[in-house]
Amino acid sequence: MNQQNQFWWQIDDETEMGNLLTGLIEQLKDNHRSRHNNNLDMLRMYTGRDNDNLGRYGNTGRIGNIGDEKRMRLNVVGNITDTLVSRLGKAKPKPMYLTRRGDYRLRQNAKRLSDVMEGIFYQTGIYDVMPKVFQDSCIFDMACMKIGREGKELFVERVFPNELLWDLNAAMYTDIPPSLHQVKMIPLETLVLQYPEREEDIRYQASSNRPDFLDEQGHEADMVECVESWHLPSTNDSIDGRHTISCNSLILTDEQHNYGNYPFVFMKWGDACVGFAGIALAEQLKAIQLEINKLSLRIQQAMHLLSVPWLFVQHGSRVVESRLRNVPGTIVNYVGQPPTSYNPTAMHPEVYSHLDRLYQKAYEIAGVSELSATGKKPAGLESGAALRTYHDIETERFISVGQRYEKAFMDAASWFFDLAREIVQESGSFPVRGIKGHSLQEIDFKDVKMAENDYILQAYPVSLLPSTPAGRLQAVTELIQNGVITQREHIVRLLDFPDLESVTSLYDVLERDIEWRIQEIVDEGIYHGPEPAMDLAFAKERMTVAYLEAQQDDLDLDKIALMLQFIEACDELMQPITPEGSAPAGGALPLPGGTEGLGETLSPGPPGLPMPEGMMAEPGMAGPPAALPETLPI
Repeated sequence: MNQQNQFWWQIDDETEMGNLLTGLIEQLKDNHRSRHNNNLDMLRMYTGRDNDNLGRYGNTGRIGNIGDEKRMRLNVVGNITDTLVSRLGKAKPKPMYLTRRGDYRLRQNAKRLSDVMEGIFYQTGIYDVMPKVFQDSCIFDMACMKIGREGKELFVERVFPNELLWDLNAAMYTDIPPSLHQVKMIPLETLVLQYPEREEDIRYQASSNRPDFLDEQGHEADMVECVESWHLPSTNDSIDGRHTISCNSLILTDEQHNYGNYPFVFMKWGDACVGFAGIALAEQLKAIQLEINKLSLRIQQAMHLLSVPWLFVQHGSRVVESRLRNVPGTIVNYVGQPPTSYNPTAMHPEVYSHLDRLYQKAYEIAGVSELSATGKKPAGLESGAALRTYHDIETERFISVGQRYEKAFMDAASWFFDLAREIVQESGSFPVRGIKGHSLQEIDFKDVKMAENDYILQAYPVSLLPSTPAGRLQAVTELIQNGVITQREHIVRLLDFPDLESVTSLYDVLERDIEWRIQEIVDEGIYHGPEPAMDLAFAKERMTVAYLEAQQDDLDLDKIALMLQFIEACDELMQPITPEGSAPAGGALPLPGGTEGLGETLSPGPPGLPMPEGMMAEPGMAGPPAALPETLPI
């Protein structure tokens, strides 16, 4: 094949590839110029400033006199965007791995994987970056967050959407373009530190193509333009994926890209009919914002012009103008008719009504209520139930946006999983610190062994409960009264008050203790019996669930027997103490001598629990004889 007809990812020679990429990037910049200009217009509309420092990504023209510092602003785009960010951006969706009909061990691995991923989320600071990404989705045609690794460290970073370039025609009817380029300005010295062996070539390329960046002192900034390019594999089995990093025509990195996606997480406020880019909220409000800008400017000019009363003096009257001062007690001598004042109306009342209608229409389009934007309670809503209903109606408008927000976190989790597995393959381990309950734990990713077909990745949903303590308490109280929730752990977790930390800590200790005892039985076959100080009813309940799951998962009979032993021990500890010489409750016979400390009786198992196959109690025998070290006759 003639190299002139090849694409950049098909060329092996670095010089040929570098020259082809340089020409391609310049062509893509021209093709994306209108898109970049529109993004800058939306940014100016949101901030109310010119942002001339971003002019290299598009023009520096003004839209609707936004940059005029002398005029009043009614910035509905900025107000609505900030409201949505504070409303939805505060959510912290957590990854949850669910197994596909897995056994107990696989479910525990899925739980550990969820804990590991939550720890990665906190280590990378994704909960701090994603609200800004969500803000970008409201302003620009797309929002983007880059995910990568440096050695054994994972990182996330917010990406300005005008840095991204792709073939607009190739992505006309696809969800994702086959190739993607990120054009970014970075300090020259940073690039030299990353590629010390290519320092001479890098400095030569930088000197031949200086960017138009200035530092804080107004001097030419020592920056260099870098292009990072990706091409996705044609099929799942093909090896034509490519990843390069170049500086002008100098290729610094050239390697295969074996992933079926780009190392980015994309989020869009709305999908366009065609193309990879979406539609921003600011774009939907653009026409209204421009009209508001025009009206507010005219009202401001009229108020400045007509804010001072006009004085009419009859011609020939000898009125000294210098004596007409706005000072109390001023004495004016005149001959003839006295001067009269006139206060004209600055604007027709319909102008103000039209401005109010535009303002309200903007909030209606965005689906933001007056309560959320201003904290002003609508008239007629007095009860807590009415306010929550009003809040829920608004929430329904954001279901699709909330789902997009949650999906962005799950896309990030998928990338973290692949990169962590990559680190384990290279170095043998990848320890992650995570918070479980109120303690810090460290889990090594290599200990979590799960194939992609073993789990389903989902997100904990965004909470729909009120954010204020009073509203949350009212909502949870109604759920309790209606019988929707009854368990104490559910109640305290829904309330999530700081003063309930001691209660939740107590429950977490009990839960972690019984989970540890179950895990010891399942993994090692080690038995740790119940203790009188435990919440025996809760311990029995959790062990009973584990017992039933173990039967379904075909766990070893010896381990199932230990679970039964634990349940029986809980029953024994919970039995009331009977007076000496009397028969135990239920007519059970006392055990023979030498069994003090084992409880009053032994039974085949807890009421209603089936004995597993192969462990049926024999006549005259108590408990599962196949698993216990010895049997005791009744």
